[in-house]
Amino acid sequence: MAASEKSTNKQISNMKKITGIVITVAVVGGIVAVLASNKRKMVAETEETASAEGAVPVSTVKVSADEYSLDFTANGTAAAVSELNFVSGTQGRVIAIYADNGKHVRKGDKLLEVDSDLLLSDYEAAQAAYDDMKQNVDRMTRSNAVGGVTDQQLDGLKTQLKAAKSRLDRARKMLEDAVVKSPMDGTVNMRYVELGSLIAPNAPLFDIVDDGRLKVTVGVPESRVKMLAEGQEVSLTNSSLQGRTFTGHINYIGIKTDRGMNYPVEIYVDSDDELRIGMYLKVQFNAGTGRNGVLVPRKAIVGSAKSANVYVVKDGKAVKRQVVLGEMVGENVEILDGISAGDELITAGIMNVADGTEVTIVK
Repeated sequence: MAASEKSTNKQISNMKKITGIVITVAVVGGIVAVLASNKRKMVAETEETASAEGAVPVSTVKVSADEYSLDFTANGTAAAVSELNFVSGTQGRVIAIYADNGKHVRKGDKLLEVDSDLLLSDYEAAQAAYDDMKQNVDRMTRSNAVGGVTDQQLDGLKTQLKAAKSRLDRARKMLEDAVVKSPMDGTVNMRYVELGSLIAPNAPLFDIVDDGRLKVTVGVPESRVKMLAEGQEVSLTNSSLQGRTFTGHINYIGIKTDRGMNYPVEIYVDSDDELRIGMYLKVQFNAGTGRNGVLVPRKAIVGSAKSANVYVVKDGKAVKRQVVLGEMVGENVEILDGISAGDELITAGIMNVADGTEVTIVK
């Protein structure tokens, strides 16, 4: 019985060994099959890559000739056509004020008056001295004619007469300036003096603004300024005044660029009650009739403005073309020469290509 049991156990052990061997063979076979499959895929991918070796993926657009406008805009701030910080030309105590903040005045209108008693006394004394000296000169001139006085004596008196006339003119001017008058049409933006205050020459009196017309100065690049002319009509808008369009005319075109390489263009804006000094305005310039030509995206251009190039696709290869640039139109640029309608222009992937590079077009 014991011998039979040992035989059975031995058979079971042998069967386990056989089963383990079969499982191992099956696993190894599966691994071999997977490796073979992976190898076939790798070979296929390698062959595909080899067939496309050197082909750079790019995006393109078809070049077409379209009608477009060269109208453009520029931004500026409304300012007074003229503004004056008016200072005193006389001295004295203010005895009357005729204009206050916000009052519209015309050239020659009274603004204020200073005490003129002393100024009047000075003027009357200067007038008397001048009259007396003039009589002396007249008398000495007659005496000189008959030899009573020498030419030298007469010349000395004439010099004194000129000095007396100068003092009289100065006294008259000081008396006239006692009544301060507006030097221009405009609105009093700020009054700096009070009744009874003592003023001296060059003391600030009034800030006067000519708000009858406004002006806007904008910067225009060289490529655009040649389209403009003095007197040309423009339209202006303000974001806070929706639906309103204002009219202006170019008053002046600068002859020298600023630091941003733009030319200053000054525009006079027609008077309107809704427009105020300091408003931010967008100026619309009408460049004239529309044009028909080739526009391409700016990103398709490589090189500089003076030596610009593009790449077109011909027979699966990138072909470099030198082009002549025209005007900027939004995000596009005008091409005057170098490509034509129907060309397949590379717009993306352009940094990875050179003349003759094989390319594949992806959308």
